Amino acid sequence: MWKVVVCATALLWGCTGKERKVEVELPQVAPDTVVVSWSVVSRSSDRDSLHVVLDAAREMNVTNRSPDGTMINVVHTVSEKDYAKLVASLRALDCCSLQSTSKERTHPGEARPQLEINFGDVDCEIELWDREWREGLARECGFTFARLHQSGFVPDPPVDDLSQ
Repeated sequence: MWKVVVCATALLWGCTGKERKVEVELPQVAPDTVVVSWSVVSRSSDRDSLHVVLDAAREMNVTNRSPDGTMINVVHTVSEKDYAKLVASLRALDCCSLQSTSKERTHPGEARPQLEINFGDVDCEIELWDREWREGLARECGFTFARLHQSGFVPDPPVDDLSQ
């Protein structure tokens, strides 16, 4: 009888749903190295400036400056799962392949947000005009990081994108 119980227990353990762990190539850099940053310096009187930095120790520092000069700084640690998901997504998207298609702004208030990535084997700075961040691969790269830091992106994500 005890053999039946042992076999049944082993069978149950083998059948329980386990979360699959996908191996992600994490950045091979020192813990204090900035691996991803997003920076928007506003040129408009009605828009905040934003600087978000994520280091290899998973510490995220979000600084927001309003047009009246008020600054808010929030620091928190990103979970290992969210960090790995971000790195995997940015690698898969190949954000470093982005290039600006214009040297001039279309209107005086247009900012030129910057995304920086440093995974050790991949290192780049991408500066695009606001309008360029609104389309295609640039939009996906920007939203990928914005979903993690939750401090906004150019443009604000549609309601449907918030659930992803």
